[in-house]
Amino acid sequence: MATRLAIVIVLAFATGLSAQPMELLGGPGLGAEPFLSVEAVASHTRVAPGQRFHVALVLTPKAGWSYYSPDPGTSGDFTPLAASIEAKVGAWKASEALWPMDAAHEYDLAGAKYVNNAYVGRTVVYVPITVPADARPGAVTLSFHPRGQVCGDQCVNLDGLNEVTGRVEVTVAAEAVAHAKWAPLQAGLSEVVTVAELTRRHRVGQAVAVDGLAPAGAHMSVVAGLALALLAGLILNVMPCVLPVIPIRILSIVGLAQESRRRFVTLGLAFAGGIVLFFVALAVISAGVRLATGNALDWGKHFQLAPLRVTMALVMVALAANLLGAFNVVVPSKVAGLAPGAEAGRGGREHLASCGMGLMMAVLSTPCSFAILAVAFAWAQTQPLWLGSLAITLIGVGMAAPHAVLTALPGLVEKLPRPGIWMEHLKKSMGFILLLVAVWLIGTLCPDTYAGWVSGYAVVLAFALWVWGSWVRYDAPRARKLAIRGSAVALAVLAGYWMLRPSQPAAVALEPFDEARIASARKAGRVVVVKFTASWCLSCRVVDATIYNDKEVADRFAADGVLAVKGDVTRAELPANDMLYRRFRGAPPLSVVFPPRGEPLFLVGKFSKGELFAALDKAKGS
Repeated sequence: MATRLAIVIVLAFATGLSAQPMELLGGPGLGAEPFLSVEAVASHTRVAPGQRFHVALVLTPKAGWSYYSPDPGTSGDFTPLAASIEAKVGAWKASEALWPMDAAHEYDLAGAKYVNNAYVGRTVVYVPITVPADARPGAVTLSFHPRGQVCGDQCVNLDGLNEVTGRVEVTVAAEAVAHAKWAPLQAGLSEVVTVAELTRRHRVGQAVAVDGLAPAGAHMSVVAGLALALLAGLILNVMPCVLPVIPIRILSIVGLAQESRRRFVTLGLAFAGGIVLFFVALAVISAGVRLATGNALDWGKHFQLAPLRVTMALVMVALAANLLGAFNVVVPSKVAGLAPGAEAGRGGREHLASCGMGLMMAVLSTPCSFAILAVAFAWAQTQPLWLGSLAITLIGVGMAAPHAVLTALPGLVEKLPRPGIWMEHLKKSMGFILLLVAVWLIGTLCPDTYAGWVSGYAVVLAFALWVWGSWVRYDAPRARKLAIRGSAVALAVLAGYWMLRPSQPAAVALEPFDEARIASARKAGRVVVVKFTASWCLSCRVVDATIYNDKEVADRFAADGVLAVKGDVTRAELPANDMLYRRFRGAPPLSVVFPPRGEPLFLVGKFSKGELFAALDKAKGS
């Protein structure tokens, strides 16, 4: 209640009565800089009857002030006035104004912190104008009045004494003549939207910026967007999240080498179908979420659910136990006695199992994120439901494509080696790898603990002992014994040195996420870097190793006085979730460089130190 009362008092003094002089409101007064300056530039100095042209309104808020967008949103108890353009064009027709994308803007008002959608700095709004077909020759003055609210150390309504006006004169003539000042403004027309589209993009999210390239992603053509989705799916096959499943896929192909050509093809297609099935389900869920809530589905966010990670870990343990020979799935004897049905039953179960393995591979891919995938997935969320669903499905098609292609290579079966003892060793090795995946998944439930590393080393040690005792026969040549057992000892020693060392603090000291701390640091003129991460994000570990554990990066942060913040989104209730998923529509790993003033810079997925330093240079100069 106190917050509402404070806001009402502030707005009452900010807007004022029209009879009050501006000086009492802290306004600029006569002849001083306005809160919002307006310059109107027509695309043509001469227009023909019936012609449609544009007027660009160049809006520049006073230094340190912001102009709320047509969809400012509600923050706490405060909903700013929405921006609009009032056009006074007489008998001429002014169509709906076209607005550029806005950005979330943080500010303090009446002692409280708020975040609303606003424009900071120079902004260009376009108003389409149609000349009447019966317009008479001569000069015509068109007037435009931006409405809404601007805020700095107070909030001011753009009416009464605070009204601002942009005027432009055009001449009706037989032939149109373009304005010389229009060329630099022309490019902006490709990146503006109606108020309805602006509101929709707030609901379903915008493409995440990749080092300032968000407009290109947000305004890609349909062909480019779908092609990017297909490429993102192909790249998913080499991401660290899915690598543990790839050897199992190879193992299944080798096992099928002795099967018929037909079964080799159908089981391979079942595996690819499992991958596509997951992405089809993801597209359906995404469409349902958008229809029900107006929000977008976020890539990888389902891994925030601890029960899902526990389930996946237990599935990995079960698969590992099967590969290690602890149990086997056999066909019941009664079924096996039915000749035709036995084969059909066995084939049906094998196809279902192959499809399930592909489905699991797709699920495991979601903790990985990279720039192309982030842009493709975000682009899909800004499209109509049918097109966005198609794009998400195409990510799955891209991921499944290499596995489907394998089934179309008849010569592959003949070239595969015949099963032997090596295949048994490979099969059990895959079991140990799956146990490591299970340890990792369980470790995400209690991150930053030494127990996870010890548990992982226990699996590696067990693997080394198994290699020592099972990979060589008692009568094997001495050199072979030394090579294999020496490798097992080396693996155990080196893994122990790497995994059992006490954890070292990161080179870059990261503070816990706190929006108030971020805002105060920016207000003090400091650059802020927020590293969005999660314990279940494998790509985040790569970023940690190559960037945030690098001494050169730590030295640069210290020299520039950078505030480094850890935006942990491991669980849905953590405070960094709102900024990452709702405002930035991103997914970990994502690093955001906030300059003291102006728009943030985004580094999506894995990036280099050079890219980070370039972003810091740009942020310091803003």
